[in-house]
Amino acid sequence: MFLLLKPLLDLPERHKGRRAMAESIAQSLDRSVAQVYRLAEIARDGGVAALARLGQRRDRGQARRLISGPWLAWAQDAAAQWAAEDVPTLATRMRDAVRMAWVGGAPSDRQCWLKATAKVARDLMELGAPRAVCASLLSVPCPRRYVGAEGQHFRVAGRSLRDGKAIYDRHLTPVKRTAAGLMPGELVCGDITPLDIPVLREDGSTAYARLVAWHDVATNWLWLDAVLLDKGQGIRREHVAASYARMCERAPFGAPRRLYLDNGSEYQWDEMLVACKRLADLTGQQFAFEEAATTAADRQVVRSIPFRPRAKRIEGLFGNLTDWLGWWFGYVGGNRITKKVATLGKGVQPAAFEAVKDWLNRTLADYHVTPQPGAEHMGGLSPQQKLTQALESGWRPWKIDRLTLALAFADYEVRRVNRGTVSVDGVTYSGDCLMAIEGRVTVAVPRILNETGAYILDAQGRRILGWVEPEKTYGITDPAGAKEAARRRQALNVLLAERIEQAGGPLNEAALAGTRAELLGLDATLDQAEAAAQWVQPSAEVLQLHEGIKAARARQIEEINRRMEVRMTAEKLNRLGVEDDEETRLAREMGL
Repeated sequence: MFLLLKPLLDLPERHKGRRAMAESIAQSLDRSVAQVYRLAEIARDGGVAALARLGQRRDRGQARRLISGPWLAWAQDAAAQWAAEDVPTLATRMRDAVRMAWVGGAPSDRQCWLKATAKVARDLMELGAPRAVCASLLSVPCPRRYVGAEGQHFRVAGRSLRDGKAIYDRHLTPVKRTAAGLMPGELVCGDITPLDIPVLREDGSTAYARLVAWHDVATNWLWLDAVLLDKGQGIRREHVAASYARMCERAPFGAPRRLYLDNGSEYQWDEMLVACKRLADLTGQQFAFEEAATTAADRQVVRSIPFRPRAKRIEGLFGNLTDWLGWWFGYVGGNRITKKVATLGKGVQPAAFEAVKDWLNRTLADYHVTPQPGAEHMGGLSPQQKLTQALESGWRPWKIDRLTLALAFADYEVRRVNRGTVSVDGVTYSGDCLMAIEGRVTVAVPRILNETGAYILDAQGRRILGWVEPEKTYGITDPAGAKEAARRRQALNVLLAERIEQAGGPLNEAALAGTRAELLGLDATLDQAEAAAQWVQPSAEVLQLHEGIKAARARQIEEINRRMEVRMTAEKLNRLGVEDDEETRLAREMGL
């Protein structure tokens, strides 16, 4: 617009061709000549910026009031009664308190304002402000737009101190990962999932089998083993180890180069890893258990981060698998509480376990030849086509025979950890996992691997703790790498820490407890109620009964004293050698 108006601006005010040029510009802008003259005047006075601000308020972006009208009125009154702080200082104090309340975990705008006003009132009272000024702040209504604007920047910091799950789901930027470039068997995920189809045990009872699943990430190929357990039993190490052995022997993608396993205790992966480790020893692999920095990347067992569903590709594949399992007539769905049934009032109809296994194998065959356009690394190909593509490129699966799968050798020695190291046969091993361990551990030294190193297990030899290597010296400038996911997590932590520091830390609710009651005069009200209390007097019958009890007690005391006096007189006569007469003797025997 400014370029169209510039020729008109360059002409003198009284130029003869000014009107004709204005009409031409008006036709180009679809405006009237008067509007063109007005635009030219605006452009002459304010330039391009003035034209860009057309249609906008001149005070756009500026608050009409400081925090809010009621608060501003309170601040002006407070500054008039107490000259120690002016209105801008009070506004800054109020802003900091609001931020601290958000960082402290305020659940709503109103709760944030209540805690922030209590904080400011407490601080002002401690600085010597009049009590009435502090108390009146508590009655200022919540300026929701102001409080909400501050919460937009500081509420996340407060949530990070209380709700890690919400931070992970709503704020932590996920790391974008791709499986493109992987070859079959290069990365295999393992997990366990229920088969939501009721089947019959040999005794006729109904049960739900469990699936030991292995997912080849490169081809999205699934290897499933259905296990029917007895009542009250769960998947054990031998089930998973047997499935792993069958996969290595028969799966078209071959033995895995790397494993990606779940971290949940429910699946007992730690026990299964002992068998996997020994199998890996025989095939020339090395596995590092939660010690990725000490082992080559192509020989690692990758552990999914606990409670991080994004890290588990196989979980998403289980969701897709339900679309195929749903074709079975007796499929009950994932919600066992509200099972899918054919007829209301009747239970689920179980099927023979072998029949379900046969159908599952044939269904998986259909799945493996079905294109997957939704998977970004599949390129619209099916698992079968991806496998064929890898074979045509020269890839060959890595097979392990059954005898080799049955063998696993290692020397186990119990040693005491000394400053993050253990010594076996004169060799000192060190590893990150040892620095946090005190006491004895089991050191498993493989005998068949060319690489030097050892596995560290707990003292009982049941849980694998890490991988150690012969102790060596690192250069002082040798940097350690970090994964992108960890870097982002750390970046988020740093950002949140800056926010928390900027706000001055979370609001100390314990220190503010009772502030509102103190400022609003609860103690004075209680004292007034105590002073106004009326004592209820007992009735005449109660007073008469009380006097009767007192008189009876007085007579009882007088009788006791009389008996004591008679006894003491009798004792004095005996000491003088005077014999008691018959009546006195009887009275003494009676205790009188």
